[in-house]
Amino acid sequence: MNFKQLLAEDDAVSPVIGVILMVAITVILAAVIGTFVLGLGDQVGDTA
Repeated sequence: MNFKQLLAEDDAVSPVIGVILMVAITVILAAVIGTFVLGLGDQVGDTA
């Protein structure tokens, strides 16, 4: 395998980056929703 073949074989880079971005977005959304729900639960418990 020479250097030109190594640069030409980059077919799998885009799918990997796409999967990483989707996982990151999912984790961030889950953290935001979880924080909101847990914070809302604490507020309901304080007012009751």
